[in-house]
Amino acid sequence: MSESTDPTVEEAPSPEDASRGTWLTRPFVSLSFPSFRFFWMSNLVVAMGMMVQFTAQGWLVVQLTDSALVLGFIEGLFGLSFAAGSIPMGLLADRFNRRDLLVIDNFIALLAAATIGTLAITGTVQVWHVMFFSLLGGLLMAVRFPAGQAMVARLVPRRHLMNATSLNTASHSLPNVAGPAVGGVLIGVVGIGAAYFVTTGALAVALVMLMLGVAASFGHVERREAQSVTADLREAWDYLVGNRDLLKLTAAMLIPYIMGQSFVLLLPLFVEQELGGGATTFGALSASLGAGGVLGAMLVAAFGKQRQIGYLMFIGVLSVGISVTVYGLSPSVVVTGGALLAAGAGQSMLFAAYETYLLIRLPDEMRGRVMGLTFTMVAFFPISAVIAGGLADVIGLRAVAVIEGVIIVVMAGLAWWGVLRGVVVEGEPPAPEAAG
Repeated sequence: MSESTDPTVEEAPSPEDASRGTWLTRPFVSLSFPSFRFFWMSNLVVAMGMMVQFTAQGWLVVQLTDSALVLGFIEGLFGLSFAAGSIPMGLLADRFNRRDLLVIDNFIALLAAATIGTLAITGTVQVWHVMFFSLLGGLLMAVRFPAGQAMVARLVPRRHLMNATSLNTASHSLPNVAGPAVGGVLIGVVGIGAAYFVTTGALAVALVMLMLGVAASFGHVERREAQSVTADLREAWDYLVGNRDLLKLTAAMLIPYIMGQSFVLLLPLFVEQELGGGATTFGALSASLGAGGVLGAMLVAAFGKQRQIGYLMFIGVLSVGISVTVYGLSPSVVVTGGALLAAGAGQSMLFAAYETYLLIRLPDEMRGRVMGLTFTMVAFFPISAVIAGGLADVIGLRAVAVIEGVIIVVMAGLAWWGVLRGVVVEGEPPAPEAAG
């Protein structure tokens, strides 16, 4: 029997081990597992469609209202619903088949994209429509995170977890390269509504891939015993409280990510007000962020080791801080693009390392709940856009970016001395105990 990520999983994939390939093939070793390959392609297509939609949404809000506060508020609504939904959706991910939850999630997202696309084409779309679908989008994302991330550990052997997590991160970053460009072209040529229908088509394709390529058995969760929702939550909370390193690592990732991400969400306004650009410039700069995300993820996939989690997180936080500072001081589109490239690479390293740590540490039957709890905190990142947007209306976009960038750089040092160097000393975390 092939090596399995979880001792409780009887249907683990078993292709030939490709871990000894060349430096060109090693980054893609997890794709040699058929179920993960279809899962990864489904994620890639969904992320591509959603990035086109986010590009259209940002530009739609700018056209409906020219306020940084309103743009930030709409992104904040996404974060609020994501945060509010993360815990209950994490509970669902430990109680129901995770693959089936993802199928339902994709179908609802498909209907939502088609609806707002129709409103945009007919010229009847209003700001409150965008707000409503931003709220819905946050709830749908709250399903994808715990259910999708927890499934990764069931689709590849344990020794390939960092590789699989990095590829999964790349699947969300790669669309940032083409998605905004496609969205920008669609907006400029045929209108915002067309961008939403591209998302509709992408979600339909992803739905078919997920249903046909990933067996429902991979989404099954083995539970030791049935218990109440309250008992489930208490068990997950007790696990977090009893694992202080996990709490510290979450804090080390959370605050820099929240502050750095706020200006990504305000990028449409930055392009219009500070750089004097339009939809095409916005798409190109968003693509730079995506290219950096792919670069960072692939570097981790090719060369990252689980014992390097602390180093990777430190480099990620530091890169984000320096990049946000340069972003605020940038005199041109080219420099802004370079800053976003570095920021994307830093974010990918940070998240790939953090998510790998979670998958290694958590027993399968608790992954949904604990990830729901931790990502409830992570989900607040768009709320920073509300604060940053309000401050930017008073002191300017550039000033707020520089202030945030300097704070993140300082926090990188504090995180290293406070927790990350301890992860380096600790080395590779032990395997979780088998359920049952």
